[in-house]
Amino acid sequence: MYTPILMLTLALAGAGGAPAPSPARLDVGAVVERVQKRYDAAQDFRATFNQTLTNAAFKRRTPSAGEVLLKKPGRMRWNYQTPEPKAYVADGDLLWLYEPEDKQAFKQDLRGSQLPASLAFLTGKGKLADQFDITFAKDAPVGGPRDYVLALSPKQAQAQIKAVIFVVDPETFFVRETFITDSQGNTNDILFGDIKINTRIPDGTFHFSPPPGVRVVDTGKMR
Repeated sequence: MYTPILMLTLALAGAGGAPAPSPARLDVGAVVERVQKRYDAAQDFRATFNQTLTNAAFKRRTPSAGEVLLKKPGRMRWNYQTPEPKAYVADGDLLWLYEPEDKQAFKQDLRGSQLPASLAFLTGKGKLADQFDITFAKDAPVGGPRDYVLALSPKQAQAQIKAVIFVVDPETFFVRETFITDSQGNTNDILFGDIKINTRIPDGTFHFSPPPGVRVVDTGKMR
């Protein structure tokens, strides 16, 4: 949707003359190629995020917000600030969930596992066109009139994912929103903001050591 500020900007830009023509729309293959090229060129990625998890059975929506940092190969950190602080930290071998208020941390072994393809793409692994059949989405619950809204269907069935929607910015070709539906109909909607790439995120950002007094639970290997 257009914000009031953007509407004002568009009005001022068009004052005193005919509006500038809209750029030609690309076909789906060209959009996917530009998205892939954008992320292939990114050694690291950081953004704010707003996430909404929706439980289909109970119609319950759970909002949260924070900052995400990704770095090739396969490293990520999600710092949740609301509704309560927690962090997911992965160094490529281990995934940690740290809950400081409960003084506990959950450890999961990533070695030999396969991350969901949509997540692997964002961390620099895999190609979208190899992992998904991709079309323009119809009647998508997310995205605006200028966005490229892609519907991604996994070529190989995945227990965690039934369908994925990527909302692609038509100017930068960043994925600014992901909307994932699982086999039970639950949805995970993540909207990214203030996206920056190649900011030289320190490697230590993706290392986690449980503070003294924190209970550690080893959940085994990710399947």
